[in-house]
Amino acid sequence: MKTTANSLKTVKVVKDTWVLEVPDEICQTEGLAKGTLASLTFRDGAILASFISPSVEAKSSAERFDRKYGDFMTEMERIGD
Repeated sequence: MKTTANSLKTVKVVKDTWVLEVPDEICQTEGLAKGTLASLTFRDGAILASFISPSVEAKSSAERFDRKYGDFMTEMERIGD
């Protein structure tokens, strides 16, 4: 499988979990909805993975979170680097 995406976009990192955007090419190949996210969590020496399908409610919730905490999260990422 060839993909044009050469990097993954990290949407959010919280403790031992990070959320990544699934590239459109992978969504199309695997039959996932465009905009699907992958959640990866370290637990008991393994990585647990799940897909988060986009929904109107999820998108709305994410937008509200970003409006409320986006500046704080950006500043925390800058401090952590």
